[in-house]
Amino acid sequence: MHTGINETQLEFIHSRYGKNCNITPLQEEASSRRYFHISTTKHTEEVVCIDETVNEEFIVLSQFLAENGIHVPKIFEKNETVGIICMSFEGKLDYSSYNLTEYQSHFTNLIELILKLQTLNPPGFVKTRKFDTEKLSFETNLTIEKFNAFKEIYKIKTSLTNEALAFLEETVGYLNQYPINVFTHRDFHCRNLLRSPNSEYVLIDYQDARMGVPQYDLASILYDAYYPLPREFRTKILKYFEERNIDQTKKFKDTFYLQALQRSFKALGTYFRMVTDHKKDKFKPSIVSCLNQLEEIIQLGMFPDSLFIFVRSLRDELILHKDFKKL
Repeated sequence: MHTGINETQLEFIHSRYGKNCNITPLQEEASSRRYFHISTTKHTEEVVCIDETVNEEFIVLSQFLAENGIHVPKIFEKNETVGIICMSFEGKLDYSSYNLTEYQSHFTNLIELILKLQTLNPPGFVKTRKFDTEKLSFETNLTIEKFNAFKEIYKIKTSLTNEALAFLEETVGYLNQYPINVFTHRDFHCRNLLRSPNSEYVLIDYQDARMGVPQYDLASILYDAYYPLPREFRTKILKYFEERNIDQTKKFKDTFYLQALQRSFKALGTYFRMVTDHKKDKFKPSIVSCLNQLEEIIQLGMFPDSLFIFVRSLRDELILHKDFKKL
């Protein structure tokens, strides 16, 4: 039996692809969804997504994005009984496999992709959900909860002060009230961009798309803990985006760094959860990488010293920690 596939699901896979098909797990992500590459004796290749239930919004969004010229996987079949979606295979490599020079060369097109997404008039279920106080506060509180669990397990001495927590709360309030909202992918990073043989990119993992500030997806890719970028390059791309996006207010840059702070703090919580709850040590380097990026965000955004001290102290403590220093 394959890990992550139960007997009923395996029966369905065999009925569609044949009992001699080859099933290979694809890149593990920080979510409950599991993806498998299927190759058959007839030399065809597809991908199956297995989840607790079939995500109908993913299917609707796939059709919507494809109709609007966004490269996404094609949906071939769904089976709600076993929680499987069958889709086109768009290559095993994602953008994290590029070397730095190659990766940077694609950024102009990635920015144009984000800008195109922001012009779309999304389905109603996307319009009715946004990065509001409820959603942003939930993400912040989850990071705090997972940090406390992480702190307990690894005997961490660093703490979050009330001043730092208060600023994070103020950030949530600011982003919630920001007057410009657009369609956001919500998880726009290098591992959700596939190097397809059929097009320059294929975008995946967009089922949780929602309305947010124009800086959201930009912050996700520029401060992606899976693929840190040089500061000078980030500055260059930020300027390129600022000149072309819908938000031409004087608050653009302030909003970018506040959104980058919130987004990276949320990502930090995800990595804490994967390490503490799921015992996935492969996410440990992402914690340190995320802390490095948070330090830069706090400096450039000129945020309170209490946040800087928390991030610097935790990073320095982990670098010397027996479970992290060899990473």
